Amino acid sequence: MKRAYLFPLNLMMVLMVFLGISMVACDTTPRERREVAEQEISKIDERVEDLAGKAKSEAKEAKEALARQKAERKQREARGLVPGKMSQMEQLLLGDYRNLSNVAAENLRDAYVHFLQQVRDQKDTWTLEDWDYANAIYKRLNEREKQLHDDIILRHATKIKALQAEYLTLENRADLKDYQRIKQEQAQ
Repeated sequence: MKRAYLFPLNLMMVLMVFLGISMVACDTTPRERREVAEQEISKIDERVEDLAGKAKSEAKEAKEALARQKAERKQREARGLVPGKMSQMEQLLLGDYRNLSNVAAENLRDAYVHFLQQVRDQKDTWTLEDWDYANAIYKRLNEREKQLHDDIILRHATKIKALQAEYLTLENRADLKDYQRIKQEQAQ
């Protein structure tokens, strides 16, 4: 979504008005200069109104797109996660660390590394439902991290925090792609 940067535009237009007035200032009367200034100010006002209208329209479209995205998410949540699919995603994303209750503090970093590597490899082909499963697994990983927090060495804890931040970035990118998809559909 493009943003309207009114300040630089207004500043530029004011400078244009000033230059326009100064160019005609030597050969005109004060009344003529005032008329020129009023015309230029009128043009600026029209441009600002146009930009404000566009911004209002874009904000309305964004609000509609976000509402639609939220509604689609609620529909997916209402359907819930299918146990068989969850089992497949756990195997894919966690591999040998699938049974998180048995993952020890010294192995939790490796579980996160494996999880993130799989997310990186799969992210471009995933549907929103796949992301829902990944989110559920990510939450379980984080719950296990909270349980073992006091037993995790600092070096591993730091790596885990970095991997968590990366996952959130990838998830937000997927949300943004979905938002852009909805905006594109609205435009058609």
